[in-house]
Amino acid sequence: DWLLELLERLPEKSLSRFKSVSKQWKTMMESSYLAKKRLARSNTKVFVLRVEMSTDRYSRTIYLENISKNHHDHSKIIIHTYKFPHPYPTSDVGWIMGYCNGLVCIYNFGYIYLINPATRKLRILSPELLREYTGLSGWAGTLPVSVGFGRDIVTGAYKVILMYLFAEGDNIVKTEVLNLQSGERQHICFPLTYDELGNDKLSVFANESLFWLKEFDYRLPSLSAKLGAIDLHTEKFRDVLLPRWYSRYCESVYTIWSLRDRLCISDVLQYPTVEVRCLQQEDPSVKWEKILITDTSSLDCLDTNYWKLGLAAYNLNRGNEPPNNFLEHVSDEHRRTVLCTENFVFSV
Repeated sequence: DWLLELLERLPEKSLSRFKSVSKQWKTMMESSYLAKKRLARSNTKVFVLRVEMSTDRYSRTIYLENISKNHHDHSKIIIHTYKFPHPYPTSDVGWIMGYCNGLVCIYNFGYIYLINPATRKLRILSPELLREYTGLSGWAGTLPVSVGFGRDIVTGAYKVILMYLFAEGDNIVKTEVLNLQSGERQHICFPLTYDELGNDKLSVFANESLFWLKEFDYRLPSLSAKLGAIDLHTEKFRDVLLPRWYSRYCESVYTIWSLRDRLCISDVLQYPTVEVRCLQQEDPSVKWEKILITDTSSLDCLDTNYWKLGLAAYNLNRGNEPPNNFLEHVSDEHRRTVLCTENFVFSV
């Protein structure tokens, strides 16, 4: 009817608010019927970060390949070409470190690339800039071991988090915030060690902050079942409690993602039925709300669910590579190299 037609078009933030109207509305908004109708409206596109080596291996080009589910839109967005004084032995493609408000942040060979795939406007932060001496011991001459990217929604400034190891072989992380609007760099408190950052060291921008999924410690489950987070306006660190079920099944839930600027995680206890939960509030208490239930048993790699809901990492970790895999030569570390536009597009 007209109400379902309206709900199909609403962003996730609005749906979450309307759940409180009545039990009937809440049931309707969590129904699989509405979920399928909303997902069917999407024309999923996937950006794949790739590299192309010259035949003599003296140069390499990194680019984003744009693939749509209906295959009507297939294009390359050239990012940068490197030239070497001697043949280069590897074709490492680099990582997609984050995305925010239509911009993608890529880290490769000491360069940070900030690109808008829609306009193809590109900004490059060079290794020389990233190696700048900050006045603190242990920093000179080093490049970041990880990078985060997001936006201060109060000032509108985009910010890059630069994470360094204090010394070679050390586990202590020294962290700076680089304000891309003013050019200012500031050291901030980041109490997590490098090993505590989890397997992929990646952050996710959502709920106005950057989040890191901590490596789970079975000896201290109550302490490690948390996220680390930095508010990009105050630049202050905080811990965020994960849902209760996380500590019982954390070995398979090793990824978080942003669904239209809201932080999400999957409850896979009933796999292949997966419940998606969204971080709704942190104050006065942390609240994770169920926003969707989906069956992942018959998804292909360009299905909206597969990438939009961050399920790719979980499925491939279990050896359940989807049928119809059109993404040839995408590495197993696909979360670092593939980005779904359903997550990527900014939604107000």
